[in-house]
Amino acid sequence: MSLPTCPTDCTSNLPAWDFSLCAPAIKNGEIAKFHYTTPGSPMSDWSSAAEWDSRLDQDASGASQIRTLIGIFQLAKPEQTVTKISLGRKVNGIKTFTMTGRIDDLTDANWDAMRSTECQTGSVIAWFNTRGVGAGDNGLLYGGNSGIEGTLKLNPVIPEGFDEVQYIDFEFTWEAKFSPERIASPITNTTGDQF
Repeated sequence: MSLPTCPTDCTSNLPAWDFSLCAPAIKNGEIAKFHYTTPGSPMSDWSSAAEWDSRLDQDASGASQIRTLIGIFQLAKPEQTVTKISLGRKVNGIKTFTMTGRIDDLTDANWDAMRSTECQTGSVIAWFNTRGVGAGDNGLLYGGNSGIEGTLKLNPVIPEGFDEVQYIDFEFTWEAKFSPERIASPITNTTGDQF
């Protein structure tokens, strides 16, 4: 998949759509996994299960390793400015995307990992994965070969009620003209080091 082809004049064709009255394509919500690595470490082929298997690791050293955060995340409608130009025309601006969520598995290692992100600028490249709905369904993977470059912020939250759980507040923001690419996720849970 590549970037959409934008019209070059007022006579360009409209995009093709595909609807079904009897079998609509419904995609469930809930982003369950957030995969990230250092800037400058994109995927060669993000549709390759073998490449994901070789790079997903929760504790190996190396700049090209990809870490996975597990939690409950959501992607809200992006913000976008519309600029009015001459002759009353309007131009859509760059979109600002914000993914928020919470990580509730607070092992000592996860707490220390969160603390270590506080000394960085927060810039990462990332991919995110929705939750699958049954055997053989790994959900949808978003991000393309290049991943999504954005800013990751993690912060601790300790609620006042004893019956509430502590969690790491998650926020990932980025700017782009287009929404991210998506494919059926090739990532499977085959080893203990990846998710």
